[in-house]
Amino acid sequence: MSIDTAANRALVLEAMTTLFQRKDPLAVERLYTPDYIQHNPGIAQGREALAKLVAQLPAGVFYEPGLIIAEGAYVAIHGRIKGWSPNPQVVVDIFRVENGKLAEHWDVLQDEILPKGSKSGVAMFSPDEASVQATTNETAISETGAAINYDALMQANLTSVFGERDAERRLKVIGELYAEDAVLNEPHSSVRGRAAISQAVTELLSSLPPEFSFAPLGPAIGHHGIGRLRWSAGPPGQPPAVTGMDVVHFRQGRIHSLFVFLDPPSP
Repeated sequence: MSIDTAANRALVLEAMTTLFQRKDPLAVERLYTPDYIQHNPGIAQGREALAKLVAQLPAGVFYEPGLIIAEGAYVAIHGRIKGWSPNPQVVVDIFRVENGKLAEHWDVLQDEILPKGSKSGVAMFSPDEASVQATTNETAISETGAAINYDALMQANLTSVFGERDAERRLKVIGELYAEDAVLNEPHSSVRGRAAISQAVTELLSSLPPEFSFAPLGPAIGHHGIGRLRWSAGPPGQPPAVTGMDVVHFRQGRIHSLFVFLDPPSP
């Protein structure tokens, strides 16, 4: 059986941003195997321990993803995390993927030293890594050969783009998920480009009560570059205020156009 390294990369990116940007402990069950193995000596063993850790993360913890390298069942991601320790740290996380979920984890962390304090004079980490990687990926795969993890990418879009009220954090995720000239088509408007899409989401969220959140109604499915995901939105623990569906056209593994459909109100 062939291994889908593009899907594995998307899975790792979603896990790191959903847990350490969005701080969503409920995503652990969806993204990690029940017998998840943890090699970090400072974190207790198992999936439940990871979910508990995420639920207790301070508000100041924030993860920035960089380069991602995948080979076989293993994925390594280079990033920077702030708020985990007194100083920002540069980290390399290594995951083993099994049946579409994260089964094992190793990491190495080092306090970040700025270029002016480094003997080499170069940065240990730069957010530009993500853009460099995206460009590399686009030239490495063809239009028809791009492997797409529809569920991972569309759920990341729902939670980390439309569910993210911090505009700076949202724009970074959009840079990972969307093509540069992507188009967002809502029922009464359309916008093009990453910055415009982020602004449209800002305007949407500003019109909603702060307790509103988006949740998937089952997994996303797709084929031939087209995916769909049903979702609901409303205050947690209450009946949904609105339901709808996202339909996405992917090009070279990224969102090229997104169509948002709202279900008619119940009679």
